[in-house]
Amino acid sequence: APDIMKTITRNDRQRTAGCRIPFFRQRNLVFFQFIFALVLLSTAPAYSQNVSGLCINEIFTDGSSNYPDWIELYNGGDKTMDLKGYWLSDKIDEMEWKIRDHIEIAPKALRVFICDAKGAYDHAGFRLSSISGEVALFSPDEQLLDSITYEDIPQYHSLGRYPDGADTLHLHSSPTMGTPNPPGQPRFVREEKAPSAAVFSHPGGKYAEPFQLALRAPKDGSVHYTLNGGLPDQSSAVYTHPLTVDSTTVIRIVAIDEHGRPGPVETRSYIFGEERTRMPVVSLTTDPANLWNEETGIYADGTGIGAFPNWEHSWRRPVHVEYLGDDGVWAARGEMRIFGGASRGRPQKSFAIFTKGEDTPYGIRFKLFPDRDVDTYPGFILRNGGDAWLRSQILDAFLTELVQDRTQVDGRPYRPAVVYLNGRYWGLYGLRGLGTRPDLLASHGLPKQKVILKENAAGMQDDDGPFGDYTPVAPDAPYENALPAMDMDSYLDYLCVELFSGNRDWVDGNIKCWRLAAPGSKWRWILYDLDRSFSGKRSDPVNHDPFPKLLKARGRQGLMFPELLQNRRFARDFCARMNTHLLTTFQYDRMERILADIAAQIRPQIPRHFDRWRWEWRLDRLLISPQDWEGHLDDILRYGRKRPAFMLGFLQKYCGFGKPRETSLSVRMEGKGSIRVEGIPVPEGSLAGPVLDGLSLNIEAVPAPGYEFKQWKNRPAADGPAAQLRSGETLSLNAVFIEKTGKKNE
Repeated sequence: APDIMKTITRNDRQRTAGCRIPFFRQRNLVFFQFIFALVLLSTAPAYSQNVSGLCINEIFTDGSSNYPDWIELYNGGDKTMDLKGYWLSDKIDEMEWKIRDHIEIAPKALRVFICDAKGAYDHAGFRLSSISGEVALFSPDEQLLDSITYEDIPQYHSLGRYPDGADTLHLHSSPTMGTPNPPGQPRFVREEKAPSAAVFSHPGGKYAEPFQLALRAPKDGSVHYTLNGGLPDQSSAVYTHPLTVDSTTVIRIVAIDEHGRPGPVETRSYIFGEERTRMPVVSLTTDPANLWNEETGIYADGTGIGAFPNWEHSWRRPVHVEYLGDDGVWAARGEMRIFGGASRGRPQKSFAIFTKGEDTPYGIRFKLFPDRDVDTYPGFILRNGGDAWLRSQILDAFLTELVQDRTQVDGRPYRPAVVYLNGRYWGLYGLRGLGTRPDLLASHGLPKQKVILKENAAGMQDDDGPFGDYTPVAPDAPYENALPAMDMDSYLDYLCVELFSGNRDWVDGNIKCWRLAAPGSKWRWILYDLDRSFSGKRSDPVNHDPFPKLLKARGRQGLMFPELLQNRRFARDFCARMNTHLLTTFQYDRMERILADIAAQIRPQIPRHFDRWRWEWRLDRLLISPQDWEGHLDDILRYGRKRPAFMLGFLQKYCGFGKPRETSLSVRMEGKGSIRVEGIPVPEGSLAGPVLDGLSLNIEAVPAPGYEFKQWKNRPAADGPAAQLRSGETLSLNAVFIEKTGKKNE
């Protein structure tokens, strides 16, 4: 069994016969605190809760909907206690949930609290982490009475004191909820040194040639191992001689010292046949029961809870993650759950991976996405392709990459990955950003703070949501006043992407936005799940008009778009922004280039991926071939080629501008800077194509850091970095940027 407990801490004043608590760390500071506490107790009335012997007696952290987490308290004193006012928490340094009801616990008796986040009576307002975490008990006067820090409790096991209220923690293979604890496997207490970890002779990674794997145990210890992903313990196979590794193998080992105490579990993946794979290989290792157990396995159909199979639930299970890439190799422990909506029903399911570091929600310190300047992540998603599974595989990923760095919407970045599950090839996945609150903060380089996240129709209707402060404005008034807490650039870009892509699964679903809780923060929009667009499965045809559905919704259900479109300034800005996206973001050559780049990365994997899964799904996928995959890519490009012309027609119809006219812009730059048109980056400094008659596009010269805009060289009369491009115009400009020191940048 793995190393379960890292520390045990108790309030220094709580030292009674029923629940004696020694010092965990013998340090001078703690010693003097103890002496000071004794002096206080001898000279002033004692709070009974501080000397009562109340302690955390047993915890169960592997809960699910059918087996919830729980905390068991023990009253080691000789008086009945009223627990009202006490606090339970999943953090040692923070009081999480207060007991607000009169709940009595008799002397030498037990009381169980269910940890299901309900926050009522004996149901605590939080859940316990299954892989590692903390449990704490605080007195009504906010003093820490007892705490346990745990790690890697095996599945279906609890951690409890034996005998009840004692110092020694035991691992119980049969949890004893509300009944006295039997003897189990002792855990480390006080200052006992934990056994060292066993050592591998070879690091995990991609291998082409067989080798002999040697395992080394600490002095006078033994090594036990498993090859199926299960957690090793004393009952597992004993290492006696080097193991031949000549095919993909995942091995988990634990060192057992001469006293029968286990060290930490170590895991290594040795992957064969992927040495030429350029995309990263991700190896997921977890106890098979976490996946396939009929009652609690997250991948199993299961016995069902209500009318739902196991994989419909968001149960989390421990997982060991190894990332094996050309850009780096690393490992992390965390939790995983099945991810997605309808795509959960596929035999190849998506996973959400969650990791944490010490005192931080970010367990990954690595640049997961090379083209993004972010190197801290709380986890990631391994997406099976959603509705594009065994079709294009990449429709949502392609559209996300298409608008990356061209819009002010947040999304889930993408890179392809090969995944192994407990050593078995599990196919091609999209490695995506997690999109949680910590992930959003990290992507913007923001420190940990409260984030407000709103989703779908219910979130849009909330008064504290993105449209709760809506105020009607006159047709010619500044429309920004209608929604003062809205990031209008993000809002406009979000509308443009959803409408252009023809997402059939929107606006009645797949809506998400966020902002910081700090005053003055603006709502930003999140793009996700675009599988039913752009010629995807069950999508609308390329000539489909998406506006009537949105205009018919009205109010918050329609994202206030119908109301804002009555404002002439908004209609102009929306139309200009969409028209500019059609000439830049959605320009066909650019779409073709981005799709070709993604396709080139995954093309070598497509035959093996299709062969892995087509036999386990419906008849319509049985005959799927790489040629069919290429055909789905052609469908995407065909949609991208035809859609702009139809979209211009819709803009003309709903925004009141004339027929499109051929227009072009070319900007030559001296010094360091860039060009934006309608707020959209134009890295090439040029664009060409149809612009609706009567519409002028705003141009802005943006200096690089350390530079400033000097002039439009061929337009000396122009004042400032702004210019305009009129419909039907052919415009050539020369933007000059100089260093702020005054020296011309060379």
